[in-house]
Amino acid sequence: MKHDVLRTGEVILKLRTACADAGGQTNWAKSQGISAQYVSDVLHGRRPPANAILRGLGLQRAEPMYVPRGPEDVTLYDADGLTLVIAQRVFD
Repeated sequence: MKHDVLRTGEVILKLRTACADAGGQTNWAKSQGISAQYVSDVLHGRRPPANAILRGLGLQRAEPMYVPRGPEDVTLYDADGLTLVIAQRVFD
């Protein structure tokens, strides 16, 4: 099963929709047992969404993903700017 990865902005949009569906930020916050001020702070980008908000949206924080780094070209020049060597740096 493939999971969609959401960026912070998309989580905030989801929170904004959830608040609207609940009749406002205060109603949604109350239904989740968190403060309306905290919800407001998240909506305005002053604080990141923590577990209490993520849980209410049916989300969870995921660890960052990493991919292998590809080879990089490395070029060495002499004092006059002429190319001496072109090679690839490979990361294992």
